[in-house]
Amino acid sequence: MEEIIYTEKPTLNNPYLVIGFEGWPNAGEVASFALQHLIGSLEARKFASIPTEKFYQVASLRPTAVIKEGRLIELKSQGNHFYYVKPPVSGDLILFYGVEPHLRWDLFTDLLLDVAGKFNVSQIFTVGGTYDYIPHTYPPLVSAVFNHEDLKEKVNQAGLGLTEYSGPISIHTFIIEAAKKRNVKAISLWGHAPQYLQTKNIKVVCSVLKRLIDLTGINVDLSDLEKASEYFEQQVNHLVEEDPKLQEVIRKLEEAYRQSERIPPPLRKEGDAKEEKVVYIQAFLKKSEDEEKKGP
Repeated sequence: MEEIIYTEKPTLNNPYLVIGFEGWPNAGEVASFALQHLIGSLEARKFASIPTEKFYQVASLRPTAVIKEGRLIELKSQGNHFYYVKPPVSGDLILFYGVEPHLRWDLFTDLLLDVAGKFNVSQIFTVGGTYDYIPHTYPPLVSAVFNHEDLKEKVNQAGLGLTEYSGPISIHTFIIEAAKKRNVKAISLWGHAPQYLQTKNIKVVCSVLKRLIDLTGINVDLSDLEKASEYFEQQVNHLVEEDPKLQEVIRKLEEAYRQSERIPPPLRKEGDAKEEKVVYIQAFLKKSEDEEKKGP
């Protein structure tokens, strides 16, 4: 089995590499939606893939099927794909969108960095999402981890928080450490989603992409995403207005936020949140979206 399957070998000029994974480092669907938006908006072309067989437990990442009237129409497996963009104005770009592997992180990371080396990638960015004790009523927090001291000023100028964390890691940390050993500069961007909103957080996605644009200079249209972000916030505010308990939770978070020089209290493990403080609003948002499409 080939470790990387190429369908095309584009000619690129010192591109940036932007990496996002589904799975553990995808709270609020920040990574997956950010990469989907970049791939779609920039009309990126797929040129290579990493086969899944060596890196995943099938029981945890099952293939999916489409069956109609008893007939198998389609069988699909999750993929790890590379895309490229050659924009007319800003620099070249490689996008990687995959699923965080269950196994062999060292080999998987080497494959990513082999592609980076093959195309003379100038810098790597990983994009992820984490749940945090932070209120949605303030501008979203985007923090950063970097692997080279020269990047600190760049991170500060982009208005990014400097991550403070001790605990289990995602593959992002593995990647930026391995990149350092290969003398490739890398920044890991993290969008902090309020832990009481367990849903796709478009507002946080938009903030992460704005920071990525600031750091790279890539030309991405965010106008539709900004409108969707405003609509998302309206729906959340409507939900909060109908829930006194949630209002109290948010009030306490806002107070802690104001008293902190940086922002909210330290990050906690995902399982630490009490159930009554977590609001699953996916069904509410879907219902509201469907009602809007129907019109008056």
